[in-house]
Amino acid sequence: MASWIEDAQREDLRARMDASLSAIGFHCQRTHVEGRVKAEEIEQRAFSAADVSSSTTSGARPTIEVMRLYVKKAAELMREAIEQGAEDIGAGQEGEDMDTDEFDVGKTSKDREFYTQQRAEQVLAPLLAKGAAYSKVRLSTKSFGIDAAKVASRAFVNLAKTLKEVDLSDTIAGRPEVEALKAMEIFSEGLTAAELTAVDLSDNAFGEKGVRACRKLLEEQKSLTSIAFLNNGISEQAARAIHELLACPEKLTRFHLDKNMTGDDGTVHIAAIVSKAKGMKDFKMAGSRFFSEGAIMLAKALAQGNSLERLDLNDNNVNEEGAAALVDVLPKHANLQYLNLEATALGEEMGGTLLQAVAQGCSKLEVLHISSNDFMREGAEGVARAIAGMKNLKVLSIGDNELGDFGFTQICMALKESGAPLVELDASCNELQRAGAVAAAHLAASKPGFRSLNLDGNFIPDEAVEEVESILKAAGIEIALLPMEDNDPEGEADDEGDVDALLGALASIKV
Repeated sequence: MASWIEDAQREDLRARMDASLSAIGFHCQRTHVEGRVKAEEIEQRAFSAADVSSSTTSGARPTIEVMRLYVKKAAELMREAIEQGAEDIGAGQEGEDMDTDEFDVGKTSKDREFYTQQRAEQVLAPLLAKGAAYSKVRLSTKSFGIDAAKVASRAFVNLAKTLKEVDLSDTIAGRPEVEALKAMEIFSEGLTAAELTAVDLSDNAFGEKGVRACRKLLEEQKSLTSIAFLNNGISEQAARAIHELLACPEKLTRFHLDKNMTGDDGTVHIAAIVSKAKGMKDFKMAGSRFFSEGAIMLAKALAQGNSLERLDLNDNNVNEEGAAALVDVLPKHANLQYLNLEATALGEEMGGTLLQAVAQGCSKLEVLHISSNDFMREGAEGVARAIAGMKNLKVLSIGDNELGDFGFTQICMALKESGAPLVELDASCNELQRAGAVAAAHLAASKPGFRSLNLDGNFIPDEAVEEVESILKAAGIEIALLPMEDNDPEGEADDEGDVDALLGALASIKV
């Protein structure tokens, strides 16, 4: 028995919920509800959530706080059960259908649950059934303790012949460190029975200890082509552990890291992995706190192959030195379709140089994110020259670069000249006034299938906003303009250059 609540109190809550659920089912939904069964399930889930929170790293939480969480959680689950019952009646069915090949615990309930052994056995019953043959399993957003992890491990063993992809992201939230690490060990032990091709360990803030808790998973899975560590606290030591334990890095085609604290020292180990993965198609190392030194190491690693289709290095200080290293590497990846270099401090000169190299070597590029790179008005010409060569560009995000009207209008002209099938354009926070906004509207109106234009955060006068709306309405795409809540119609920006000639050319585009 938990020290913060007595069994009699738990039984009293179950009885009250049973009566309420049965009455609501009969009087409001005209259905028979197994009130007692549902009440027991709700109470157990509320108890589990509260019990996990009852202890902290500094000791026991005050009983009144735990009790409040218990009652609040039970109330939330009661409401969810009532609303779900009404939806089921309206739809004439129960629950959400599960794919015959893919099992997702997120479809069993919307609640972030703390699984007990009993609840895990209930939810994972299809995986434990004789003859189960799922190839993909997603346990994300449900928190597994040791007993619940053992149930999942049994399920993995039962699926050994068919299981290929497992999503273990966000599966130990709220658990004490010792219990969370043990749960990861148990998951890993069960998965050794299967031959996996993809695993996602994201959103488990476990650092090096967590990586090493997954030792058996990393060491014994020799067919992995995809692995993800997003928001895992991947420090230098954790990155070294991944490099040390990963059995066959040369087979990776997809490797994702994000929101970590890897730094240049940790990037040494990530780059070592990437250099072996010569068939890499999708590499992401965003928000990882590396600088130009780390970018140079990654460039050298990526130079070992030529198969990239997606590259995401956003929110790192690549700087001009790192960009210079990428100039020689990215053109080798002729199949590159997606490039995210947002907030990488490319600068006004090197930004244009790198993008021109991409335009020349990566003719299949469709998506380009280059916001927040300090291009300024001075760098607009070089960037525009590069964009003019991107014939297949569909999505361009170039916000927060202080391009001004003249600089941004050059970008619009480049997109016109390229003939690119553009459908999305983000030009927010660029100190645009009337000319830049109208240029964007004419460009959008000229592109078949255009669906999204972001001009928020600029200095566009009210009458210019109306002009933009009129141009888009005439083209039948007025819905494409996103809300402009942060636009400052009275703002002023210093701008130079003859925008009129460029505007005239844009206005002549046939819609």
